[in-house]
Amino acid sequence: MISFDEAVDAACLPSHWSWRVEVRPRRRTLGLEVLPDGSIVIAVPQNSQPEEVAEAVRARRMWLARAIRRRAELVAEHPAKELVDGEGFSYLGRHYRLLLVRDQDASVKLKAGWLNLRHDRDVSAVIGWYADRGRRWLTQSVDSWAGRIGVDRPSVTIEDLGTRWGVRNRDGSLTFHWAAMQLPPELLELIVVHELVHLVVARHNEEFTKRVLLALPAAMELESELAKAGRLVWMGRMREPTGQEAAVKA
Repeated sequence: MISFDEAVDAACLPSHWSWRVEVRPRRRTLGLEVLPDGSIVIAVPQNSQPEEVAEAVRARRMWLARAIRRRAELVAEHPAKELVDGEGFSYLGRHYRLLLVRDQDASVKLKAGWLNLRHDRDVSAVIGWYADRGRRWLTQSVDSWAGRIGVDRPSVTIEDLGTRWGVRNRDGSLTFHWAAMQLPPELLELIVVHELVHLVVARHNEEFTKRVLLALPAAMELESELAKAGRLVWMGRMREPTGQEAAVKA
């Protein structure tokens, strides 16, 4: 008979994940826990069969990927920004520098590799620009993926969702975080597919995982990329100027 470790190896978890199996005689069911450092503890009852453990872990691979990403986001030091010339901002995975301008109609505009902000606008204009772009881009992506997932096209809204990239609402609509528009397109598509599949399968069970992987075979790898990229995304926090900088600006 194979060992528990060999059984989990057979579940085909990503090679960069760190995990360990703990046999706990008092447990009656298998438990999965993601620790603050991102490692996984697989707690199994003493009388479990290794093949059953492997199957249970395999069925919850997508849940584990999301749990690891959530852990990374909770401990992440999201960057703060300042509205000064040269400050860096990302859009669809590409990097732009901020330029304060006086002679443009729109509050915010991408132009020649710069993110132009009208000098009399504040941070809400930048967030609003991400939200407007997100509403158009994500609606098109949702419309494109809905047929492939096998669901009707839901309506899309953009809000600040805290540490969540997207959410399926009770009325069947989807909401996405405006900050997600800083991510590369392939990670945005992962978020879109994830929420669309939730319209069919509410919980992160084996059926959910199968449907996500059917649509996006590289979903688990993309979840890992999202965990890394998510730490670098600006979530609207502004950097407080130092005393000297404040004096100069005054």
